[in-house]
Amino acid sequence: MGREIIRYSMGVLLALSLAACGNDLDTLPQMVFTPYLPRGGSRATDTGFEPGDAIGIYAVGHDEYGQARILEVTGNWASNAKAVCNGGEWTVSPPVYWTENGIFDIYSYYPYTSNVNSVSDFRFELQGDQRDNGLTLSDFMWAKTNAVTQEGGSVPLHFTHRLSKLTIRLVKGVDYEGELPDDAIVNIHGTVPVALVDLESGDVEKSPDSPAGTITAHRDAPGYYSAIIVPQKILNQIPLVEVIVKDVSYLLSSKFIFESGKRHCVDVILSDNPDKVIISVGGGTDEWN
Repeated sequence: MGREIIRYSMGVLLALSLAACGNDLDTLPQMVFTPYLPRGGSRATDTGFEPGDAIGIYAVGHDEYGQARILEVTGNWASNAKAVCNGGEWTVSPPVYWTENGIFDIYSYYPYTSNVNSVSDFRFELQGDQRDNGLTLSDFMWAKTNAVTQEGGSVPLHFTHRLSKLTIRLVKGVDYEGELPDDAIVNIHGTVPVALVDLESGDVEKSPDSPAGTITAHRDAPGYYSAIIVPQKILNQIPLVEVIVKDVSYLLSSKFIFESGKRHCVDVILSDNPDKVIISVGGGTDEWN
């Protein structure tokens, strides 16, 4: 309570000081942000943000000793300001202003939500159905830019994927007749779909009090599917991947370790006999960012 009172009082003094000098915030220069997507995308274009996309922005000032202050839910120089993509520009509401000789650390995340009640354990829940835009809305990304100043110009925000991506390739076995269907449904079972995110460090862990669920994967191309998964360890042999083809359910069990910022690729080798389906690590694991 004492820290909030002190911070509020400092904000009042700043406002009074600006008013006394014949200025207000509108006369200060606004921060301009340039967000960049990571290399491995999950979006429709995979090349950049799209009109209507929104990110959250926090700006934390440095103290008189040159040390960055701690990121808080509220009371920062900017706390969860909403920036919306309008083609080549971003509209920030409320605007974030520079101060003379001010130095700031900038934190940002995607997708934006107005409901952030913790910056150390921000709760992010995946879309259960990741078809259509469910994959994009499940792709939690985070960026931090240190020690920015007005002289540096536009503030770059280099986002990284903080969750894990599972890519599934359907492969015809030697005894599988016909072509792979375009309407196959791929489900991932047994993973916890809720993440707890530290917005200051970007670290992510699964929510310990959330139950496991089922995620329906996105169809990327004929025979290729992908899903966003919260980083976690599946240490027991459990039904993990289900492929539904021609009303036949192929259920595959496996152990798995999903890592933050990693893309995991598996091959599902189909057979006309559901009992002979094989899951193998096809492309292995690589950097998603």
